[in-house]
Amino acid sequence: MNVTQAEEVFQRYHGHSFFSAKVNQVDKIEALYIPFWAASGSVRSKIINAQVGWDRLVTRYNKVTKQNESSWETTWRSIQTQHEFSNAYPSTIPELQIYASYKYRRGFVNQIRSSASILAAKPFDPQDMESTDPEDKKHGLRNRGLDPYTMKPNIALKFVKTSIEENEVQTAERWLVENYRCDRARIMSMDFQYSELVLAPVYIPVYVFSIQHLDRTFRTFVQAHDEAGLVGGIRFYSWQRVSAVTAICAMAGLAIMGTSRFGMTMTTGFWLGVVAPSLIVAWSVLYYPILDHRIRDWWRQREMAGHEQEAYSASWDADWTKAYDRFEEEQRRQDWSENQQYHRQSSQGSRSSSSERYGPPSDPQGYYATLGVSKSSSVQEIQSAFRGLAMKWHPDRFNTPEDKAKGKKKFQEITAAYSVLRDPKKRRAYDTYGRA
Repeated sequence: MNVTQAEEVFQRYHGHSFFSAKVNQVDKIEALYIPFWAASGSVRSKIINAQVGWDRLVTRYNKVTKQNESSWETTWRSIQTQHEFSNAYPSTIPELQIYASYKYRRGFVNQIRSSASILAAKPFDPQDMESTDPEDKKHGLRNRGLDPYTMKPNIALKFVKTSIEENEVQTAERWLVENYRCDRARIMSMDFQYSELVLAPVYIPVYVFSIQHLDRTFRTFVQAHDEAGLVGGIRFYSWQRVSAVTAICAMAGLAIMGTSRFGMTMTTGFWLGVVAPSLIVAWSVLYYPILDHRIRDWWRQREMAGHEQEAYSASWDADWTKAYDRFEEEQRRQDWSENQQYHRQSSQGSRSSSSERYGPPSDPQGYYATLGVSKSSSVQEIQSAFRGLAMKWHPDRFNTPEDKAKGKKKFQEITAAYSVLRDPKKRRAYDTYGRA
């Protein structure tokens, strides 16, 4: 995505509805790399104490209203169980991508996280700092800036563990509801054991649009990698339109209900029922970005102060700062395990019948040829080949309809081949019988 496409996404974001205030003046556009810690790992969770509840409709006599009134109540019962379950968390989950700086407001930057950016990650090269797009150069964006890493890994791990544990609690509650056939459940205590929890530094390219509103600077972030146009930033609304609609609705309400039932004259009703609500709404719409700005700044300063104390004694260990080395190491371990499983299954299958000993043609559907790999290729080699071909033949990379159609067909072939060769069971069936 170049700066011209980013401007189109920016305008759509700020002009998405009738009440939106379109931003016609942008003070500054910057091309930056935003740092993230991308986490991956697995966790084994155990439920220690929990409560399960059943909803029931209860009818009681109300002495005040002198009527029988019905309401739903939940009967809770405490349980103790040692149920355990394990889950793996890849770094493609957006919640495990932690903004690794304090320069910008975290809530807005978090909106540009995506799985595609992590899947397409590659070793950082100095040439990536220079833009080769003519549109970027036309706007004076020849070089892309860098937001440095200022959040230490041990702080990012706290965010990661919080996100994982929240998901594990939800998973446990769903299991309790299903297993005990209750209406609801709540976890009192759980135990979490992490394994192979690693962080990898990843930079995501963005365009940062700076806007002035009531003498305050607000920023909108447009991710430059994802063609979907992920955007983060506060939206502005037209106080004129919102207050006008409020006034019309208020006048319609007064006309229908009248002012006499409230003991007011028409003049009083107009000022209190129409003018006052319209002014309050207009003021709120106009100044709510300032209030949001101050609340987020206060929270960011508090977060920075707390993290500075926690990370005072922490060091930037080489295990964390090697660009993507730990992540690739973890990926190799997973791929090695899957390769071992595939070869064991293949060797067992080859001994099971004589028909399998002779086997089908080497590549009946052309899956290996499509990805440009051999039958002895590892899962990691197949995955690397798929990523490279997927980026090369993705339909969005082409401009003309003919090229898009050709790219779409090739992309479907690549995806079909990868879906078979990536799965050990499907790959063994394909090698044995010629079909998955």
